[in-house]
This record gives sequence, structure tokens and C-alpha cells, in this order.
Amino acid sequence: KAQQVVKGKLDFLKGTTDMKVIFNYNKLIVGQDGREAAYIKRRKAEKEAKEPGSGAAWEESWFADREKHYEPSFTKLFTKYADISLSKDTTPKYVMVVNTRFIEIGYNVGISSHKAGINLEVEIFDQANMKKSICKVLMEDVKGGKGQFATGPRIGEAYAKAGKQLGKMISNKMDD
Repeated sequence: KAQQVVKGKLDFLKGTTDMKVIFNYNKLIVGQDGREAAYIKRRKAEKEAKEPGSGAAWEESWFADREKHYEPSFTKLFTKYADISLSKDTTPKYVMVVNTRFIEIGYNVGISSHKAGINLEVEIFDQANMKKSICKVLMEDVKGGKGQFATGPRIGEAYAKAGKQLGKMISNKMDD
């Protein structure tokens, strides 16, 4: 459950009420499969083998889960705890880039379940200079839900928890 500021400080955010947020999945590793592309290839093949035509639908839903479950879960809890609203469209002073580095999808097969987990690298930039971040926070092994049968909500729980942890972390720096 390590979450640590590895570059800069968070206190510069004092008085900030809104930030732009960008979610990035470029260098994503999924479970034991390694790169996301390898995971997608394997899961699509499994789906197709069971039910022809279902692989493409599965892939579509894998990507849709980001906007449907992960991002709103993170944003909602971050905003609640940090009291800083996040938006994809505004151009305030600061931009938060949430880089998802690792997803453990977890599982639920009724009698046995394993929590989903994520590793995030969160960087905050001055929107005038997107080349060099002001601050970087690493969030390792943030655990999500395990009761949900669908992967989207299960992984979404991990994003909710990450948003809450980061929000609290920033809020605590504001009170110092």
C-alpha cells in the first residue's frame, strides 16, 4: 500500500479548486500477461474459442470500462477528499496526469475471489509547461473490490480507492 511523493511537494496546490485530468494507459502491464496488447490478444482468443464473435465485444468493453468505471470512480473520490474538482475539458493552471502502469484484474468465481489492484504514477504539471512535472506521486498496489463478477467495477473500485488516498494525501498537505 505504498503511496509516496517521489518528486516535488504537494503544498503548491493550496488554494487550487480545479485541475484538468488526463488518464493515460500507454505503458500498461496487465497481470501475468505483460503488455496490455498481450493480455487483450489472449482474452480475445479465449472469448472467441468459447463463443465466436464475442472477442471483439469483450475488447470494446475492456476499453469502455475506462470511461465507464475507472475514471469516474477516481475523479469522484479525489474531488470529495481533496476538494479540487477534476475535469477533462477545462484549462486551469494545473494538469494532473494519471498514468496507469499496472492492473491486476482480480477474479470472482463464486467460491473464490481475488481483489483487483492497480499501480499508478500521478504527475502534476503547470499547464504552461507539460514537459516537466512539478510533482510525482507513485501509488503501488492499490486494491479494489473482489465481490464484483465483472472486471470493470472490480477494477473501478481500485481507482476509487486511489482517488480517495490521493485526495486525502493532498488535503492533509493543505492543512499543514
